[in-house]
Amino acid sequence: MGASMIETKQPPTAKRATTLSTRGGDADGRPMFQPVRPRRAVEAVCDQIRRQVADGVLLPGHRLPGERELAEEFDISRSAVRQALRNLELAGIVQSRTGVNGGFFIKNGGSDGITQAVRDMVGLGQVPTASVFEARIELTNVAIRLACERATEAELDAIAADIAEHGELIKQERTSRSTTSFVHFYRLLARATHNEVIEMLVDALSEIVRTIMLGIDPKPHQDMIQARGKVLRYIRARDPERACAAMTKHLRHVSAHLEIQRQAHAVPPAAGR
Repeated sequence: MGASMIETKQPPTAKRATTLSTRGGDADGRPMFQPVRPRRAVEAVCDQIRRQVADGVLLPGHRLPGERELAEEFDISRSAVRQALRNLELAGIVQSRTGVNGGFFIKNGGSDGITQAVRDMVGLGQVPTASVFEARIELTNVAIRLACERATEAELDAIAADIAEHGELIKQERTSRSTTSFVHFYRLLARATHNEVIEMLVDALSEIVRTIMLGIDPKPHQDMIQARGKVLRYIRARDPERACAAMTKHLRHVSAHLEIQRQAHAVPPAAGR
């Protein structure tokens, strides 16, 4: 009782296992679930599935049992299971697939859940865009410092190739912020940190900023390529202070430019208001 979300009493159903391993699965590694209290059923279902993902019982690509089977194992309604699966999908834990072999599958690691959550908060006005830009500057500088220590020459060459490619596309006016490759520079930079968490966070913030910029100023500018090239030169020289200073100057310039564009495109208030 009390604050526990998981019911300890097992229902008298032969189909259900009577015991659970400490990792949440049976002897064959199949995920096993305990019945949950109806009042907090959705949260408890999410909690158990998250725990089994964390414990390695459920791995990326694993298919969850069907909706009816989950409802029987958790001893709750199918509508509660359906809502839990929706919540897990929004959080980026599972993904739904249609077709004969469809269902809900454990998703490969990535930043989609983080990106969507922050994007929703920005859209609802719960997080100001200024906070997003500030976080992006600070986190990108963390990535730069680690990349100066850990990046291989092959990784730096990949960044250089990306800069050259996008520089040519901008000259030919064949690119825009509508393509996700526009922020591939930051993804490669974060990958050079050899830190998966930083890679996900940098990727999420870069994608959020890209979508914000897309709605205000969809055409990238040539000075972006120059700034990226300068940052790369300092990283190759293993000079984090100058690399961070160059990146900070560039991203602050982008933020100020967007604010000017936002004000220029703002709808004036109606007369008399």
